[in-house]
Amino acid sequence: MPIYTKKGDKGETGLPGKRRLLKTDSVFECLGGLDQTNALIGQAVSMVDQKEVELIDELQEIQSTFLAVGACLAAESPIDAPILATLDEQTCKLEHRIDEWDKQLPELRNFILPGGSQAASAIHLARVGIRQAERAFHRLENAGQLEPIARYLNRLSDYFFQCARYLNLLANRPDIIWKIGDNLS
Repeated sequence: MPIYTKKGDKGETGLPGKRRLLKTDSVFECLGGLDQTNALIGQAVSMVDQKEVELIDELQEIQSTFLAVGACLAAESPIDAPILATLDEQTCKLEHRIDEWDKQLPELRNFILPGGSQAASAIHLARVGIRQAERAFHRLENAGQLEPIARYLNRLSDYFFQCARYLNLLANRPDIIWKIGDNLS
């Protein structure tokens, strides 16, 4: 059986409940941002030292959560989605991990340039991607009813920032301090 249906050839996409929306609908901007970020996390996972099992598991859990959040956003009645009941707990887990990393990382006194190791660079891209998805989320009509998603997406950018710094620490790559050039004003 082919994976293509040809149903979207005219610019519409199907959603649960036999609904069809234009591919330009704002919900697809958010879903696309989540999907892109999910792929970037997958790329980063492929670059993380396989001995870092706990971190890999954590990142893959985030990937799975993205699929559940996407299903929620695509649902006919998003406020009834089961994922909403677990996101505050997952947000707390992200905060706990950020705090753990913060204790291990050098104090940050300057802006840093995204980069370093390949895994850290990919996670920096995921950080940028989640910010894009977050902005798209807040453009949704029902975003105010889905506050656990808003908190989770917002915390993820902090998580990815610290994760990138942690991956650079593991790779013995110091943060790259941003320096204002003489010719910049």
